Amino acid sequence: MMTKEWLRWLLVGLSALAGGCASPAGGLRRGPLPQEVTFWQPWLLNTARAPYKQLYVEVDAVRGAEPPQEWLDEMGAFLREQCDKPGGVRVVRGDLIAPEEAATSSVTSLALRYLNGPPPGSAYIYVLYYNSALNPQLKTTNPHAVVFPYPCAVVVDRNYNQAGFGDVLGGLILKHEVAHLLGAARDPSHGDGAHCGKRGCLMNPAFEYVPQERGMGVSLQMTFCEDCLRDMARWRAASAPGNLRFQGAYLARREAGYSVLTLPNAVHLHLGTEETLPTGVLWGAMKRAASGPLKGREGFILSSSATGSTASVRTALRLAAKDPVSMVRKSARLFSTQMDRQGLPP
Repeated sequence: MMTKEWLRWLLVGLSALAGGCASPAGGLRRGPLPQEVTFWQPWLLNTARAPYKQLYVEVDAVRGAEPPQEWLDEMGAFLREQCDKPGGVRVVRGDLIAPEEAATSSVTSLALRYLNGPPPGSAYIYVLYYNSALNPQLKTTNPHAVVFPYPCAVVVDRNYNQAGFGDVLGGLILKHEVAHLLGAARDPSHGDGAHCGKRGCLMNPAFEYVPQERGMGVSLQMTFCEDCLRDMARWRAASAPGNLRFQGAYLARREAGYSVLTLPNAVHLHLGTEETLPTGVLWGAMKRAASGPLKGREGFILSSSATGSTASVRTALRLAAKDPVSMVRKSARLFSTQMDRQGLPP
C-alpha cells in the first residue's frame, strides 16, 4: 500500500503556448490554436452564468508600468457587456511590484509570486503589466493572452511601444487580449481559430495604425466585427464544462482518476480523488519555485502528486497517459518511471 502522498517536481524548458497578438506589423500566431489547448473550452468559465455568477479581475503591475484607469474601466465595461455574470464584474488593482525586484525576475516568476486568485465563488482573470526594459535578460514581447496552460491571464509589456503604438492604443490592446479569454474569433469560419480574418475587426492580428494619417490615438479597428460578437454571444449562452473549477488560484480540470491543476507556466498532475488535492502544499511549493529556480529565467514547471494504493495510482496513470494535453502525458510517464525504479508493482 502507498500510505503517504508523493510529490514530484520537474523544471523543464519553456514550452508554454501563448496567443500571438496584435501588433502594428501583424500577429505572432499564424494558424489555428492546437486542439490540446481548446478542447476543454475554459473560456466558458468567464462567459457563462454557471458555475460562477461573478467575475474577478486582478491587475498587478510593476511600479511605473501601471495601466491608466481608463484602460481598466474600458475593459470592465466590455466584460460586463460580453459575460453573463449577474453577480457583477470586479476589476481590482492588486500588487504594485518594486522595479528593483522586476529587474532580476522572469515574467513567470512575477506572475507566480504575486497572483492571489479569485475570492470563493468567482471566475478569474489575471492581468500583469511589466516593463522588459528593467531587466536586460528579458526580450521585448507583444502583449498577449495566455492560452496554455493558464487560459485566464493577460501579460502586457509596457516596453512594447512602437512609435507610441503600445501606449496610445493600450485600451484597445487590452480589450483584444481579454477577448481571447472570452472565446472571440474561436470560430474558424471567419479566421484561424485564434484571430479574426476581417481587416477592420479588433480581433484581427494586426492593428492598422498610421498616426501620420489618422491622428494619434486612432486605429482603423475600434470595434469587434459581427462574427466575433456572435462568437462571444454563443459562449455567453453556453454551459461551462462540469469538470472545470477554480481551486484557489489554480484552474483545475477533473478527470476520472486524476486532476490537472494549472498556473502560469505550471502544470500539476494529481493522481487521486478530488478530496485529496494538495492545493495548500502546492501553493507554498509553487511560490518557493518562483522565488528560486524560476526567479531569474523563464521555465515551465511540471509537477505531480499521488494518494492512494499503488494499484489505484497505476490505474490513474494509465488514464492520464491518454490525456489530450502532452504535458500531462509527460508527467504521467515520468511518474510511472519513478514507480518502476522503486520496484513498485505494475
